[in-house]
Amino acid sequence: MLKKQQNRLSMFEAVHSYLKENESAFAETSELVDAMNTLRAKIDGIIEVEDLRSNVSKGRTSLKNETRNAAITSGNALAGAMYALGKKTKNVTLVDKANVTISALDSMRDIELVLFLNSTKELAVDYLQELSGFGITAEKFEEFKQKFNLYFEALSARESSRATRMSALRTLAANFTETEDLLKSINKLVESYRASNKQFFNGYIAARSVRDVGSRKKKQPETSGQQANSTSQS
Repeated sequence: MLKKQQNRLSMFEAVHSYLKENESAFAETSELVDAMNTLRAKIDGIIEVEDLRSNVSKGRTSLKNETRNAAITSGNALAGAMYALGKKTKNVTLVDKANVTISALDSMRDIELVLFLNSTKELAVDYLQELSGFGITAEKFEEFKQKFNLYFEALSARESSRATRMSALRTLAANFTETEDLLKSINKLVESYRASNKQFFNGYIAARSVRDVGSRKKKQPETSGQQANSTSQS
């Protein structure tokens, strides 16, 4: 959620709390009571969408990172065995395609890593019998392939979560717009209390103001005049 939206949401909460605490002041105005209840529903809707957006991002990113690290470790082990086989048999193709370090794999973008893991896996199929002497048994190869696939699936899931996040952002913006429109109607309804109940009206206006919940006041530097006074006093 953007900082501006956080500030607006804080104001929405303040307005609803104030209205709820002072409901007796406008209990006979059914439209205002209904608007207050609708405001609560709008706020809850915003919070729900923001939770969805935030949680889907955290969960999928964590899974992708875990499976990526496992795939890199397995890919490096497979490439190392293929490189050693290539050196022993003077197979230039194996040496060239398997000559990679774990740091190089770690620095690859996801699309580059996917291409490398797939090409290495496909090349290894033709040398499985020879690779068994270098620690890559059929069982170990299947284990590596499974780790590669888990990484590929996590990448796909992350792309899906990205679409979910984008959809949530659009829904969030629409919810804020709807809530702002609702507040305009509430403003009009509260206007009728400007003269008849000034205390209630003024309290509402105070709650309606937007506060920057994330700002901190900076210490103001001394002016040249203040510095001069300090010098003369010393």
